[in-house]
Amino acid sequence: MYLYLVAGVAGLFAGRLLVTLIRAELEQAPVRSVMACRPTCGCPPRPADYLPLLWWAGSRDPCPRCHRSAGAMYWLVEPVTAAAWAGAAWVVGAQWALPAFLWMVAVTVVLSFVDLRSYRLPNRVLLPGTVVGLLLVAGGALPDGRIGDVPEALVTGLGYSVVLLIPALVTRGAIGMGDVKLAFLLGLFAGYHGWETAVAALVGAFLLAGAVGVVLLALRRITRHDHLPFGPFMVAGAWFAIARALAGSPVIA
Repeated sequence: MYLYLVAGVAGLFAGRLLVTLIRAELEQAPVRSVMACRPTCGCPPRPADYLPLLWWAGSRDPCPRCHRSAGAMYWLVEPVTAAAWAGAAWVVGAQWALPAFLWMVAVTVVLSFVDLRSYRLPNRVLLPGTVVGLLLVAGGALPDGRIGDVPEALVTGLGYSVVLLIPALVTRGAIGMGDVKLAFLLGLFAGYHGWETAVAALVGAFLLAGAVGVVLLALRRITRHDHLPFGPFMVAGAWFAIARALAGSPVIA
């Protein structure tokens, strides 16, 4: 069976877990307490609520107990994660570094959805996500014969953070310190494929944010004094840059 198909199915189950993490962060509640209830509300779960797609299909209707409906955001987590995992498997291929990129996708999905709703990048996701991501990159690089690329990835991640630190101190809210910390994670993975990939990720993030900002201003959905969460644009820029760097030579199993 093709590797990307397996990754896509696994991404559905991973997305179901990510829904719980996202809800815990948005409600600032312990993960354990959120796992003991339905994804859409605080009512006791049904067996189908623990499975991907099944709870997703049922979440379109209000809960029969409390009559609350799931927001549209929760419906997107599973398909986005599944598609991103399948795409990662397609471009990375059967390499030891693949688990690292699947991990990066999972962490950035959580951070992006939380940032879109709450304008923050929680440390309890970002910091352990970065540490585990670094270990997975180094662990995959060794059997892949690319351990020499890890130092460049580390330097690139630090450079990306420093580049964002200056506007974070100047803009007073447009770019936050959470974005600076996220830059290290994204720069690490992008820099694993060369510093040029990290530069493309940075440029892409600003271009995407600018384009969306212009459209929202034209539609009068925001004003010039409003700020957009920058984290999701950073994630999208990194995903596209890494995919572009790898698309020329995918290894498909």
